[in-house]
Amino acid sequence: MNLYQKLLLGTHACYGLANSMAGLFLNLYLWKISQDLTVNASFNLATFFFCLFAFILGALLAKKKDRIFSFQIGVGLTALFYLLIVLLQENVAAFPMFIGVLNGMAMGFYWLGYLTLLYDLVDAPSRSAFMGKQNAIFGFVSTLGPAFAGLVISQFQFTGYNLVFGFSFLLFFIGLLLSFRLPKEESAIKEPFLLKLLWKYNLQKPILKPMWFGWFIFGMCEGLLIFFPTIILFMAVNNEFLVGISSILFGIVAVLSNLWHSAYNHQKREPATVLQIWVLYLIACILMIFYMNAWTVILFLIVNEMSKALLGVSYFSFMFRTIGDLPKTGLRIESMVMREIMLNGGRILSVLIFIFLYQVSEELTYYFFLLTIGLQGILYFIISSEKKNLLSRKKKIKLQGGF
Repeated sequence: MNLYQKLLLGTHACYGLANSMAGLFLNLYLWKISQDLTVNASFNLATFFFCLFAFILGALLAKKKDRIFSFQIGVGLTALFYLLIVLLQENVAAFPMFIGVLNGMAMGFYWLGYLTLLYDLVDAPSRSAFMGKQNAIFGFVSTLGPAFAGLVISQFQFTGYNLVFGFSFLLFFIGLLLSFRLPKEESAIKEPFLLKLLWKYNLQKPILKPMWFGWFIFGMCEGLLIFFPTIILFMAVNNEFLVGISSILFGIVAVLSNLWHSAYNHQKREPATVLQIWVLYLIACILMIFYMNAWTVILFLIVNEMSKALLGVSYFSFMFRTIGDLPKTGLRIESMVMREIMLNGGRILSVLIFIFLYQVSEELTYYFFLLTIGLQGILYFIISSEKKNLLSRKKKIKLQGGF
């Protein structure tokens, strides 16, 4: 790796370690202070909406100016976010929408900047090896970070939360300093933002529409997964250290699932993998809801880690194949923006429904969560349509060749 790749990886490692420690316990912190899940839902609702808004702004900034600005804004806003959490302390639960706006803006700018920097700074032959190192480091910090944070919080209670958030702020500040050593874009030619053109191709390429809809369905489930299961686990074990130490188990499952995906989950197998993991996902969710205890919650979270690697990554690969033959290379950024629109649209809808159902009856939220898991089965039919679409294109080519 060259210097710039090491700097990018170092910055991303700081981001991963800080988020793995503070991100997991922030939703738990809000719930412990308020004892009201609508506070968590409101925080995540604002995060999802403004993450989408910032992602679009970051795309425009990358197209018109430089992708490094989006990246630096994202890292800087995240550092500011955790500094604000430390300053507000237990008063933070009174402003869930406000801190959600800041968190969403930070996430949107960061991920747009990081994805474009990754594409620009790492050439195609080296990208696979770089991603392997990135996943290894990210997996390591995501496994040990929550365990360390859980230990600190279990020893110092609410003071421990502030120590974890303060340490996260320090890591993001270090990441911001590292980002200023990354190179700016050399080309003076700036590309236009062509989201409308991408939308027109939805009419010409039938598989695009269901593919985007699949991200909406995926987002409906993910909108609740970000905060709901962690709180359920804490309710079951009532111990922050056990919540944190369980991340080691989940991290091992994630690493093994990713290794299996890399070695065996080739393109032809992906539809069967998605179907199998969805069935397992649904069974684990049914067991958790109807027979809720620490073991069924942990079983569900293990299957959830498997799903991230096998269902989520398979669908991401499917998306890249689907957009791979679009006529303009510049449409890659537009495609990522379209994905964020659909993904966050699903997240926002699910959280809004969650808030409404929680006001009616808390029990209904569990059944709605089960419904969002059940809807993931639609992804199997969408991915399976890729093979049918390919066969129909081959038939057309043969018929044209016959004439």
